Amino acid sequence: MTAFAKASLQKQPIFFYGWIVLGAVFLIYASGTIGVTTIPLLNVKLRTEFGWTHEQTVLGPSLLFLIMGLLSPIAGFLLDTLNPKRLLMIGWVCFILALILYSFISSFWMYMAFYGLYALGSVCTGVIPGMYLISKWFKHYRGIATGIFTVGSSFGGTIFPRFGGYMLQQTSWQETALWLAGATALCAIAPWFFVRLTPESMATTIDGLPLQSTQEEAQKEYTNETLQSALKTVEFYVILLVTALVWFSIQPLVQNLSFHLKDVGVEPERAGSILSILFMFSIAGKLFFGWLSDHANKKNILFAATLNLTLGAVLVRLTGEIHQEWLFYCAAIVYGLGFSGAFTMVQLLVAERYSKSKDFGKILGAVTTADSLAVVVGVSLLGKMRTALGNYDAAFTVIVVSAFIGALGVMFLKYLDKRS
Repeated sequence: MTAFAKASLQKQPIFFYGWIVLGAVFLIYASGTIGVTTIPLLNVKLRTEFGWTHEQTVLGPSLLFLIMGLLSPIAGFLLDTLNPKRLLMIGWVCFILALILYSFISSFWMYMAFYGLYALGSVCTGVIPGMYLISKWFKHYRGIATGIFTVGSSFGGTIFPRFGGYMLQQTSWQETALWLAGATALCAIAPWFFVRLTPESMATTIDGLPLQSTQEEAQKEYTNETLQSALKTVEFYVILLVTALVWFSIQPLVQNLSFHLKDVGVEPERAGSILSILFMFSIAGKLFFGWLSDHANKKNILFAATLNLTLGAVLVRLTGEIHQEWLFYCAAIVYGLGFSGAFTMVQLLVAERYSKSKDFGKILGAVTTADSLAVVVGVSLLGKMRTALGNYDAAFTVIVVSAFIGALGVMFLKYLDKRS
């Protein structure tokens, strides 16, 4: 290599392109949350119009996470062998087609078909490709980068439920679904133009650091650990348990929250405002916990976040008995901070432990499978309990217990660290 070429490699751009990649995956992740943050508002209308039970209605979200769980290992394999950008674009198309299909729903099988197609889009655009790209572009700034990425779901949850609630007041649920499809198209164009797979493709390095220090760090930290070797460790299964419990404590509650608010007499527009507050505060939680993780022990922060999640779930549970407006908004704030922190930190927990593995994509797929199956069980369980008991009090108590056990699991991970 010539002296000029070496000098060019050492010279870094003033602005690190990794932030552009992060912004692109942020936008598509935000639009991808419509299915889990805004469609439940429309599902309330469908349940009334078609006479479905709570248990029937939540079968759709259950199917979504079941398919995500089954397809996640395949997505992880494709990330290790193919192009993540192509997965993002496939997911984008699936989202738009699914929302258009939703506007034509006239039977239960079409409702389930919507969630099946949306699940395929979620696998191609969700945590797996997002965390994969972040791990390729960021190391020292991985915490705040992950926080910003996961804010995408909160950003979508802040904007789209309010938009969906407003549109439901102005027009039909069919036209609302089409408006949401248009919003998805606008948000999802970015990956096609701006996503790049590696720092080298933009003549830079991970974190935009000098080439020499980046090479030395990569050589020092690289490991040949595989999925098979990870499966032989206790730590891997504890990580699976903790992440599954966190997801069990988040998505089932979010999917059923609109029905709970209707049960206790909250109007659709006000329900949209409560959901928006929840996701707005989750933005602050994700950024704060992500930033903090770059400056402190990640397991300590995850422990604090799961305790926060537990407290938030307790407050949501209390809204079933105390129908005061101040409690609804207080529960939304505390739970929003708790679930966002726990969600962000479990992603970082997996990335920190396995990002240097040669099978990182496959390991991400395995973890996401466990998470998705936990959500399937949770969504179905909460729906069945609501149908059987007539309210969500007992169901939300299960969520409280799940979050607390997750916190105990983090403590066990810390114990394993001390033994090693």
